[in-house]
Amino acid sequence: MTQSSLLIGYEPRCSVYPRKSGKRKVYYLSYYLPNGKRILRFCHEKKSLATKVGHLKEEELLQGIFDEMDLEKLGDYRSGRINQKRLGTVEAVGLYLNTTAENRTPRAQYNDEKILNMLFREMEQSGSEFIDQISPLDVQLLINQHSKRSVSEATLKYYQRGMSKVFKWLSEDMEIVEMKNPLKKVKIPKKSGLVRDRIPTKAEMAALHAAAVEGVIKNRSPIVEIFKFISLTGARLGEVLHMEWEDFDEKTGVWTIRSKPRCPTFYGLGWKPKWDKWRQVPLFDDAIELLEYLPRQEKVYGMVPVRDENKEIIGHEIYPANFVFPKKVVDGKSGKVGYCRVNCIRNGWEALKKLARVENLQLRDLRTYFNHILKTNYNFTSKEAGVYIGNNEVVNELHYSPYHEPTIREKMQRLPLKDAQGWL
Repeated sequence: MTQSSLLIGYEPRCSVYPRKSGKRKVYYLSYYLPNGKRILRFCHEKKSLATKVGHLKEEELLQGIFDEMDLEKLGDYRSGRINQKRLGTVEAVGLYLNTTAENRTPRAQYNDEKILNMLFREMEQSGSEFIDQISPLDVQLLINQHSKRSVSEATLKYYQRGMSKVFKWLSEDMEIVEMKNPLKKVKIPKKSGLVRDRIPTKAEMAALHAAAVEGVIKNRSPIVEIFKFISLTGARLGEVLHMEWEDFDEKTGVWTIRSKPRCPTFYGLGWKPKWDKWRQVPLFDDAIELLEYLPRQEKVYGMVPVRDENKEIIGHEIYPANFVFPKKVVDGKSGKVGYCRVNCIRNGWEALKKLARVENLQLRDLRTYFNHILKTNYNFTSKEAGVYIGNNEVVNELHYSPYHEPTIREKMQRLPLKDAQGWL
């Protein structure tokens, strides 16, 4: 046993849970450590004795006494350097991000670090040196400031949720600071709504396809092929960029979207679809023809970042992959041509839109448009269309079923309103 000086305000609660072990019933002990990590361990075969052990363990935790399993899970948290009465604003965010990192995927961690550090740095620069100085008014002014920069309502909501999690963890979960969550009183300015209702017209799609066929895009990423494939599948960009040839069955024409622990990504090794949701997509003939047309590169690689203790990138490790849509890389000295994973298609997409003279269109809008086509032209139900593109029925109905005026007008012309109402 080791005694450690940890954060003031830590109030452990040990619970006893029954579990089956073969035909027997045994009891496990469950409790949380000061860093938020849960411990679940075998306790005893008898409930009465397990309850006594739980009380003893609770007393030890209250005194700051931890055994080997606890210390292993606590890691650097027990060092005492964070045991201070007042936390700086940026320091508090760093504490939250580092301590809760195991609960997020590498990509989510990357995004949270980027956004939360930006927001709380701005709070610090505006005069809130310590985290407990931040008031609802300070946060409201920050949100209003970003709103004036034409940030969408959905993004502002994302900012609000992220900051609220930080304050909840600091004040309620870990009780590191004594303050109320200021985000509870913050209002998000109303704009066009949380759901984007923009889909391309048939003329815009025709212009984009014409630009993809005839135009010359000065970009080494395969933006033309990626644009076509998303248009023909409604897939997410991440699903397309990390698609490998073994995911596609040529005989059945089925694309399997699954978790791939060895797939190299921009954030680290291992890729999984949204919600880790495995699905099989029977491709349309046009999508199959596009894949058959694409050349298969023999040597494709993905560069995985290597980070130091401060999470700064200090190098990259190269892993082989079999990506369907790799980008061409030319060595400036030797002129040798290679192929690697595509990290970003922003420049290529903007160039394609400019060539087609299409404005205010996001690549994700093609996904909404494809869903619209499935339901309008192929009579897919919301559940069928949702399963196809990887949404549940409710999300698909609320977020991917836009009010498309040309389609509405076309439906209105199918039958005179007088006839529909039974007028004589």
